[in-house]
Amino acid sequence: MKAAVYYDTNDIRIEERDMPVPGKGEALIKMHACGLCGTDIHKAIHKTVKPGTVLGHEVSGEIVRLGEGVEGFRVGDRVFVAHHVPCLLAIIV
Repeated sequence: MKAAVYYDTNDIRIEERDMPVPGKGEALIKMHACGLCGTDIHKAIHKTVKPGTVLGHEVSGEIVRLGEGVEGFRVGDRVFVAHHVPCLLAIIV
């Protein structure tokens, strides 16, 4: 998969990364869109994250794989991830 990886101010590279495998209770989402919030921009400009970090957490896309025990979702569901709530919550749209 491709990822936009932060290394330094004005140095964000598109790199190939291994495809993650969803664990128990998780879903793998093919990203269709991702936003960078003001905090992400601040981190990049002020170098408060380590080189090699992938920023961005405002995600929407499609479920492509489900981990063990996931209920209420199916492969192919379109979802967005609510980023100000606990992990593992996706909303079907």
